[in-house]
Amino acid sequence: MLKTERDIVNLIKYLPVILIIFFSFLITIFLYGENQSRFESELKNLEEKYIQKNKDEIEFQVKKVIETVSYEKKLSKKRLRNDIKVQVNNAYSIALSIYENNQDKTKEEIKKLIKDSLRNIRFNENRGYLFIYEMSGVNILHPLKPHLENKNLWNYQDKKGTYLLQEMNKILKKQDSTYYTWYWNKPNDLEKEYEKLGYFKKFEPFDWFIGTGEYVYDSQEQLKKDVAQSITNLRYKKNGYFFALTFEGEYVSYYLEDLIGKNVKDLNITDDITTTQNKMIELAKKDGGFISYSHNQKPNSISSVTKISYVNGLKNWEWIIGTGFYMDDLYEEINEKKELLKKANNKSLMKLVVVSLFITIILLVIFIYISSILESKFESYKKEIKRKVDESIKKDNILAHQSKMASMGEMLGNIAHQWRQPLSIISTMVTGLKVKRELGEQDLELEKNSYDKINRQIQYLSKTIDDFRDFFKPQKDYEKFYIDETFVKTFDLVEAQLESKYINLIKDIDSVEINSLENELIQVFINIINNSKDELLKLNTKRFIKIDCKNKEDYLEITFIDNAGGIDISIIDSVFEAYFTTKDDDQGTGIGLFMCKEIIIKHLNGKMYVENSEFNIDDINYKGAKFTIILPIIDSKTNEDLS
Repeated sequence: MLKTERDIVNLIKYLPVILIIFFSFLITIFLYGENQSRFESELKNLEEKYIQKNKDEIEFQVKKVIETVSYEKKLSKKRLRNDIKVQVNNAYSIALSIYENNQDKTKEEIKKLIKDSLRNIRFNENRGYLFIYEMSGVNILHPLKPHLENKNLWNYQDKKGTYLLQEMNKILKKQDSTYYTWYWNKPNDLEKEYEKLGYFKKFEPFDWFIGTGEYVYDSQEQLKKDVAQSITNLRYKKNGYFFALTFEGEYVSYYLEDLIGKNVKDLNITDDITTTQNKMIELAKKDGGFISYSHNQKPNSISSVTKISYVNGLKNWEWIIGTGFYMDDLYEEINEKKELLKKANNKSLMKLVVVSLFITIILLVIFIYISSILESKFESYKKEIKRKVDESIKKDNILAHQSKMASMGEMLGNIAHQWRQPLSIISTMVTGLKVKRELGEQDLELEKNSYDKINRQIQYLSKTIDDFRDFFKPQKDYEKFYIDETFVKTFDLVEAQLESKYINLIKDIDSVEINSLENELIQVFINIINNSKDELLKLNTKRFIKIDCKNKEDYLEITFIDNAGGIDISIIDSVFEAYFTTKDDDQGTGIGLFMCKEIIIKHLNGKMYVENSEFNIDDINYKGAKFTIILPIIDSKTNEDLS
């Protein structure tokens, strides 16, 4: 042992120093090499990374624009529906106001006032106007085609063959207003009918309906103009702008606004415009992609510069939308980055060497100091460990002894209750026989029966002694037994005393064979039952202890619950602590539940916890403390472990 201790001391003194120097050297060399390798790799990959970074940026920007345009397209339909509805509702309000405020006039006069007030209303860039029809199909108001007024268009069909006025009549008989799509001539194109979206609202005073509509084509064209202007105004980073052109090559958006409306084939944008345009159209028709070409119109430059662009398309508009970056700007950034990397790398190498030396010296000083302290305290540490171990063993022995003595006290009370009735029966029989003899009466049959009964009671008393003796036998070896039989032994020890206190046991116990320490388990059960008994004695109502033992395949779940009202939430976490008790000093030691948990966890390899719970008996709800024990059915401990 002394040699071993000297070796340990030498290891504490010298091994950390040697290891620190060795590993510091290795780590420094490794980090230096890694740093140089990383620097060389970064220089090689810098151009590729920057190009990819800029590609990701322009792809993101274009996709963001396309998503915005797509959103605006969806929103424009909703706006259009809302705008025409608002216009019709406003016209309806005007007409209704005129009607209600001119009741002193004739119907014809009121109709004229309504027509005059709505005739000149215009909206949507002066494209929008209001019209009125009777439900019978007669046109009342048409500002752009006054020759249709007072004509019956009941049998008018659009290019799809739909009888528009007849359809309106059917719909507005069922509801007050509706959206509707039909085909109609544009004022500047009487040969062709265009799709039109309208909104109609019934005006009941004159059996009219008021409506308006917008040509879908005009709405789309207005949206295209607004979107093109928005794209023209977009900017990002230094020279970041967007362009948009049709598949035919006409600019609809460009940072040079004087080129908007012109065809790229007529401009000096790039040396091979046809190939570039065809490639852009091909990418736009797919899901987008990158294209590299020589660009002659870089902002603030007069020379031709290589440009990488990302283009994608709005297919239903046949638009190409794109943006890009110039390679000369990229190389300028790359060269600046290379210089910064070189400076940073040199500083990093110097810091690495200095820090490594500093850390090594600091660690050496620290460990030399720690070694000297450890060396001086090693002996006292050993002594302290031995003292603590001895104290812990002594404390556990005292607690176990106190718990056993407390159990013995409870058992003496149980023995008294177990013996009281048999002794009373024996005393009664002996007294009866004595009286018979003194009176000179002799009944041999009665005497024989009395002796037999006295013998049975004596045997019962003997069995009681054996049961209590078995309980107090020390047990170190695990053995197999049936848990329901263990509960029978427990009840034999406590049931008489519980009955005397009018405490009812309710049992639901599975018959399961387990491998454990039976006497230790009985001690735990008795402690829990006695703990519940002490609380139940405070009640003046019915007293119950409900015990369940259920087989959960590889473990047993055992629960004890009483109806004593439960444990105060402020102390429930402390009930398993040593010497914690809510009883008077002369009534409790505070080690019963502590020892229960110690036995379950340390000896029986299980778990134990407590909570407040409720249960029902004869349709009456009760509340109390619920102790739960989880036990393995086949324990992994061996007899040698427990000894």
